[in-house]
Amino acid sequence: MTDENKHYIRQRNAGALPWEIESATPKQEEHPVFSQPQPVIREGARVQPLPEDFAPSREILEFLQAHHGIPLDFIATQLIDFKLYWHETGEARKAWQNKFKSHVIYQWKRNQSETGQRSHQSTAEKLTDRSWDEGFQFEDGDE
Repeated sequence: MTDENKHYIRQRNAGALPWEIESATPKQEEHPVFSQPQPVIREGARVQPLPEDFAPSREILEFLQAHHGIPLDFIATQLIDFKLYWHETGEARKAWQNKFKSHVIYQWKRNQSETGQRSHQSTAEKLTDRSWDEGFQFEDGDE
């Protein structure tokens, strides 16, 4: 039996009503400087399937253009694929805007690497390419 229980029983035996009984351990006042701040509880994003009317936010579009140089027409084609896929799976997620951003960045990098590999030059032509030195002139030091 804890001290708190013993204290309660003693006061009840002495005739005290339950709402009149004070705690055996005095409640200490928190120090105004050293007390721990209470965490702010925020309601997080709800887990839900992709909404039918999903569209990327203006901030996401601006981010993709400014930080990754992705054109709006590419983003628009990715939106169609993204919506078709996630509506078909029916999976529920929290952060659809972030999921879309990640999808577009991945597809953009994939697209860039694939178009870079599909060059019309053979490997030998790429290795012997001297187009970089066209118009290059050495300065003659015998002036």
